Amino acid sequence: MSSGDEPHFPPIDGRILDIFDELTESEKRLAEVVLESQGNLSAFTAGELASRAGVSNATAARFFQRLGYRTYGEARRAARSAEAWGSPLYELAGARSRAQSGSLALHIAQDLRNLSRTAETLSAPLLDNAIEILIRARTVWTLGFRNSYALASYARGLLVHAKPDVRMLPLVGSSIGEELVGIGPEDAFFVMGFRRRPAVLREILAVTAAAGAKSVLLSDFTAAGTAQVATVTLRCHNRGASQLDSYAAPMSVINYICSAVGLGMGQAGIDRLNEIEQLHRRLDLFAAPRPGKPRKV
Repeated sequence: MSSGDEPHFPPIDGRILDIFDELTESEKRLAEVVLESQGNLSAFTAGELASRAGVSNATAARFFQRLGYRTYGEARRAARSAEAWGSPLYELAGARSRAQSGSLALHIAQDLRNLSRTAETLSAPLLDNAIEILIRARTVWTLGFRNSYALASYARGLLVHAKPDVRMLPLVGSSIGEELVGIGPEDAFFVMGFRRRPAVLREILAVTAAAGAKSVLLSDFTAAGTAQVATVTLRCHNRGASQLDSYAAPMSVINYICSAVGLGMGQAGIDRLNEIEQLHRRLDLFAAPRPGKPRKV
């Protein structure tokens, strides 16, 4: 059998995400350590992983068996053969062996599954805490790198309808350090941290926390070290049906949070929307003129 004909086995991160909600608390700690290790898993022994997660070796052995491996050694060999978890090329290799990988129905079904599982995962108190942080902040910063940049831009586009001072990072042509000078307890960060996250993201969150600013991290289940320095972490299911991750659930959560922030702003939010509408009417060059009132140019 040629390498191109070899059967595809789900990568270890996919196996973890499939059963994450069913894991015990100790198993979840171990799962986060494994996910954080990403493609470097083969460099650790089972005992080292167990020690980092604060669990017993027996718990680690049962955990890898739950994932479908006979032993940790088998999991290490599988991780070694997967050069980069989260890589579109790696995901595509598996998708080629699935006859329905090109099906739109399968794609939408996976999005719906992600939405449903995310709704079950995120508790009302956790969401309320995140929303309250953004409402109370004087300045809200949205932040995201790589694929998360588009999510950060979407969040800013919604939040500017509710709050007067919403800024986005990174900005083209400037450094992060220049923008973060002077932040403090009245600032809040709405951070998008989906895989793959650059190492600088965790450091930025550490800097903001040291300055007294609060942060809401929207991420997937692979965020471990980054989540430790965020004030609130909201995790979304975003496994794709084929080559790329799905962002249907994160987009929905962003929409929900920003809408809730708008409602939470009360009369100030309503007044801001009215001002925005007045400016739209004045500045929209393509708006139809009122009857009997030809447009003056």
